[in-house]
Amino acid sequence: MGKSSSVGWLDADQFRKIRQSPALFLAYCCVGRALRSQHLLRRGRPTIVVLIAEAAMNLDIHEKAAELFVIGRPPGWDDTRKPKALVHVIEPEPRHRIPTQGKNDLLRCYGKVPAIVVLARHRKDLPIELAAAADAIIDLPRPSAAHIVAARSLLGRKPIPPDTAELLAGNDVVMLAPVLTKFGLTSEHARILRSFVPHTAADDGPSLEQLPGYRDVKPWARSFAKDLELARTGEIGWVDLDRGILLHGPPGTGKTLFARALAKMCGIPLIAASVAKWQAKGHLGDLLAAMRSTFERARELQPAIVFLDELDSIGDRTKFSGHNIGYQTQVVNSLLECIDGIDGRQGIVVIAATNFPEAVDRALLRSGRIERHVRMDLPDADERAEILRFHLGATDDDRELRTIATDLKAWSGSDLEKLAREARRLARAARQSAGPAHVAEALPPLQTLPAQTARRVATHESGHAVVALALQPGCRASVSMRKQFRTFSSDAPVQGMTRYLDEPGDLETRASMEARICRIFGGTAAEEVLLGARSAGSGGGRGSDLHRATLIATKMVCSYGMGRSLSFLVEDDHSGTNWGGGIPAAARREVDGILAEQFSRAKAIVRSHVGAVEALAGQLLERELVEPDDVQAILRRHAPYRLMKGVTR
Repeated sequence: MGKSSSVGWLDADQFRKIRQSPALFLAYCCVGRALRSQHLLRRGRPTIVVLIAEAAMNLDIHEKAAELFVIGRPPGWDDTRKPKALVHVIEPEPRHRIPTQGKNDLLRCYGKVPAIVVLARHRKDLPIELAAAADAIIDLPRPSAAHIVAARSLLGRKPIPPDTAELLAGNDVVMLAPVLTKFGLTSEHARILRSFVPHTAADDGPSLEQLPGYRDVKPWARSFAKDLELARTGEIGWVDLDRGILLHGPPGTGKTLFARALAKMCGIPLIAASVAKWQAKGHLGDLLAAMRSTFERARELQPAIVFLDELDSIGDRTKFSGHNIGYQTQVVNSLLECIDGIDGRQGIVVIAATNFPEAVDRALLRSGRIERHVRMDLPDADERAEILRFHLGATDDDRELRTIATDLKAWSGSDLEKLAREARRLARAARQSAGPAHVAEALPPLQTLPAQTARRVATHESGHAVVALALQPGCRASVSMRKQFRTFSSDAPVQGMTRYLDEPGDLETRASMEARICRIFGGTAAEEVLLGARSAGSGGGRGSDLHRATLIATKMVCSYGMGRSLSFLVEDDHSGTNWGGGIPAAARREVDGILAEQFSRAKAIVRSHVGAVEALAGQLLERELVEPDDVQAILRRHAPYRLMKGVTR
């Protein structure tokens, strides 16, 4: 501590006491590290600081360390002016450590002593009045490698290598104390202690191996868990572990649940954060402090997982504009520094989740940062059945349950969990075990598309397929739709879909990209030609026809030099549609021109193949699925594979 500080100094007697107990010395170091930023406390001003020691095996040793820290005095301090302080411990079952009664008595001491330091195991144990009045609530760190080295020196023991100190760091002070007194402390002793240390794992919940689904990411998770065990025992270095993984895909696919389950499987802490949580702390300085605090806590608890939800909220520096550009840039830069700045992040893996990976700054996703990217799609029929069985607690592969799951196309994992929860409620009311009958009863009402809407959907999807085959006769496309559906959410379900089975070609040209735009506009063109007007179904959100067509046109003009200018304006995988993001007006006009030209082209193709579109739409309305061979047969019967002059290039 500096000379202006009123706390943190030890006199000779106190130093002898702390030297005799390595556990007390380590606890003192941890308390000092937690309180070093509390300047009012260090100057003896009235302050209330709460230390959360959730992982501590014994709060008594930290209580003594806190008393030494706040009652210690600088050299030459007059004993008549010895500062007074109060250290109080709150246990889940409160122990009265001060001669007062009632939960407000602690606050009555505020102002009577220069400092109040409270230790508690959990934030939920704090009285509301105390939580509101506290100047700071801080997670108590565990001993660092530097503390380990200092303790050995204090004990007069032989110095240990830095890697051994790193292996010992993060253990509880009670477990470390007897190990540090060993004269011949080796890395093998450190590995043994590391392998038996009780970890603060993620909150209660299933392990990843217990969860259904996650077929694309479970192999990586198993490999990571094995490597983590090897790193814990020192057999491999932390540099051999993956640094981070990005989970992306539609909402409700279980990205957050995966992070919790992985932490449970690995037996390591999970520190969850998001931009929204950081922003809730206040202005920019508070946000950045909260961000740093998240990673500092992970370093103290390492090995640990930092889970960053809604990563796209961080933004992309290439798209920032307006008067907030400085604010937004500092947020991105600070996160980059936290992830792999000068302090590094040994023993920390970052799991990030987003529904929109294209909106994330590319620097965050490069190798060495959030480097592995896994798409999490909606579950298929088999996975839906597995998810229902899991949430129902069923063990048998019930055919009736599988039939129900097959009918729930486009349902997310969270939708299915909600359905199972409702089925369990019905079963409890009937005093029965939850089963397929209760699931069937819990299903929302079956909805039927109005005839007019069904015809529009069938026409739209048929337009996609006909334009695709007209542009590329060898293309294989299937069309499907759902005239009846069930949904728990307020969002309209996907009512139709066209799948293209043709393999992507080599490097694309302007002609091939224009053809893709034209194919995308085939559905809207069919609506306008056959029904007289186009609907809102082609736009409205990311992934819509209009969104995808605009992205392709933007890449052509701004990324690939396929427009009137060769200027490189945006990176191809970050060519978003935020037109306020710096794309010149001339480029925007050229993008608009490409879209308009290809929409006209799609309408011309539909007009020349009206018979094929109508026939395919009729079959789709009747069958709800038309396979590629049947699609091609319908086109052969109703239109020759002869393309209009000037329609294709």
